[in-house]
Amino acid sequence: LALIMRAKMCLSPGVVDARSDTVTKPTLAMRDAMRDAIVGDDVLGDDLTVKQLEAKVSAIFGYPAAVFVPSGTMANLLAISTWCDERGSEVIVGSKSHVHLYEQGGIATIGGAHPRAVPNASDGTMALEDIEDAIRQVRDDHFPVTKVVCLENTHNKTGGKVLSCEYVRSVAALCAQFGVKVHMDGARIWNAAVALGKSPGELVVGCNSVSVCLSKAIGAPVGSVLCGPVEFIQRAKRFRKALGGSMRQVGVLAAPALVAIDEIFPKLRSDHILAQSFAKSLAGAPGIECLAPDSNMVLVTVTVPGITADAVVRELEESHGVLVLPWSARPAMIRVVFHHQITQSDVERLVKGFRQSLEDLARDPKLDEIMMAEGL
Repeated sequence: LALIMRAKMCLSPGVVDARSDTVTKPTLAMRDAMRDAIVGDDVLGDDLTVKQLEAKVSAIFGYPAAVFVPSGTMANLLAISTWCDERGSEVIVGSKSHVHLYEQGGIATIGGAHPRAVPNASDGTMALEDIEDAIRQVRDDHFPVTKVVCLENTHNKTGGKVLSCEYVRSVAALCAQFGVKVHMDGARIWNAAVALGKSPGELVVGCNSVSVCLSKAIGAPVGSVLCGPVEFIQRAKRFRKALGGSMRQVGVLAAPALVAIDEIFPKLRSDHILAQSFAKSLAGAPGIECLAPDSNMVLVTVTVPGITADAVVRELEESHGVLVLPWSARPAMIRVVFHHQITQSDVERLVKGFRQSLEDLARDPKLDEIMMAEGL
């Protein structure tokens, strides 16, 4: 029953859903494009809409080739596995990176690459000296061989932090000295481009490949595009087939992504403005801390002793019709993500909900019931 009620709430137009920018529904223009899409068998290379999407994204980011895949997780797996094409290969990842924490370890269990985690700073970067110290070359038989370094922009776990163009280029220059490739996990690279006031292609100068998510940021229903050199994409496409990621008349999914690039990307700054408005409105609220956001994501820290992130999330949902995600237990942190289907009035509901929930939990015996339900 609880699952049914949650499903109904997620679908209700009266709910403010700020769990992620993946929760958006296709716009009318996207739905029209899906209906009218020219399709063909993409496994045989016959889907013209897919070809159009791959050509458009590769041109935007400055690469000669691209391949459309069902998810960002698959795009990262294809990229890292293609670069780590020999047994005993290693990939350097951030300790808080999405590919390290949230992709089931697929780069190791499926791709066979050894991941070496380097600490992420609070701004999402890895120190250049840490990357250099982690690079291992073939001259020592004890070690795996470093083939690729993976960056992430924007950086999810640190709250949508934006990697600067200068930082990315410095990592690329360092890696080039050792013959190591750079892959960019561009889960929200559209947001990074808007935040920096740069074209998307400027953000990946020096990177050998980039995965570009279409369902985050710009709100397409499904998919990512992996961009890189022609021979790299050919090998990645072959691995896509082995993973079951090759699809037939998939122009019905490529078509709304083409619309999203033209319809939503130009308006993306509005999401950042709403995130800033939310953080500013919560500033100084009792029991709450949040920093000014870089992009469309705000991390809210609960500072009242004994009140957990899970308790606040539950109270927001049950009493205010607001959906957000618990982000960490210590400190008690909640993630709030803004997207093109959140309005200024929704921001006001979010702010009111957070303030009221903290007040109610701090004085309400209901807290004991919630904590017991959570096993705390």
